[in-house]
Amino acid sequence: MAIYAAFDVFPRAKGSSSHIASMVQALARRFGSVRVFCLGTADMPARQVEGSIEILRYNEPAAGLAARATGFANFIRENARGPARVMVFRDPWGGYPLLDALPGTPAIFEVNALPSWELEYTYPAFARSPALRAKTADLERRCLRDSAGVLCVSSVTARALAANGVAAEKIAVIPNVAHDVFFDPPSAPDPLGPGRWFGYIGGLQPWQGVETVLDGFALAGADLPDLRFAIVRGDNAVGLPALERRIARLRLTSRVAILGPLDTPSVAAALRRLEFTVVPLADTPRNTRQGCCPVKMVESMAAGTAVIASDLAVCREWIRDRETGWLARAGDPRSWALAIHALASDGALRGRLAELASMAARERFGWNAVHGQLDQVFQNVQRGMIDHE
Repeated sequence: MAIYAAFDVFPRAKGSSSHIASMVQALARRFGSVRVFCLGTADMPARQVEGSIEILRYNEPAAGLAARATGFANFIRENARGPARVMVFRDPWGGYPLLDALPGTPAIFEVNALPSWELEYTYPAFARSPALRAKTADLERRCLRDSAGVLCVSSVTARALAANGVAAEKIAVIPNVAHDVFFDPPSAPDPLGPGRWFGYIGGLQPWQGVETVLDGFALAGADLPDLRFAIVRGDNAVGLPALERRIARLRLTSRVAILGPLDTPSVAAALRRLEFTVVPLADTPRNTRQGCCPVKMVESMAAGTAVIASDLAVCREWIRDRETGWLARAGDPRSWALAIHALASDGALRGRLAELASMAARERFGWNAVHGQLDQVFQNVQRGMIDHE
């Protein structure tokens, strides 16, 4: 049996949910059965069994991040049972109670973002609480120290971890996986309607950079009167009011459609309808220090849809400019206007970028490729070491 813990609601319409599902399935394939600890909502069952996967959800409401994190840790302590062949956790609130409850079990810390890096963006009170930041950092250090392996999805993240004292030989960089549905999408209703569309799929927080695309579209749009922009947001509406005001100020209301969360088959269908997608990450420490492997980029490439992405290290790691995608300067509306105009005006260019992107995605983001790398990490951790190439 394997154990997996994530201080995250699962499942939901969010990139992290796809990543969690992929890891759980990789564990199930390797170890047969998996017990998952995660957060839940009032309409989700506290216990759910899907074949060899058992999901236990912490549904108790709590006032504030610290109280909820403490409650989740206690929930894991009460329900963690061995023996387990390996345990994987995404955050210190799942990690330290597992390390306490199951000493000697090989542990893997899956670092998509350390809370001490991440939480100041979503919880301003965290940034204003030195005591909470210090306690969180202590928990992170303990989890990094006591884990046999550390996984991350970006070399940017790996460098940041190494700079913070994590032994390089413990770190493995494995990108996000693209579900088979994106490589071979099933028939699904068209969520967009007729006409020419390019699109963005993801969160609307400032570090996502959607404002730059809107500004670029406003500059390029006069030459592309039949082109429209579809924004498919996740289940978090943070940033939506400000984005709607910007759309109105730019006089783009009739040319921009904001859609609510879509299920995975509908996202795959939408990607196949879009002429190209955008991944406009802002040049902020969240993207340039913390690092990421944008799910929207991975899924667009898998679907064979051309991608314009920010010219940042986290995108350059996976996209070759003018070959498997188009890189535009982060935060520069004129650069984005040029990119939008180039792809919208040249079908042959779009087709070439899309074809090469799809080939690269199969090689790097396909289930067999990613899960093969995870299998190797599981084997190495069980042997008490982790290879670093």
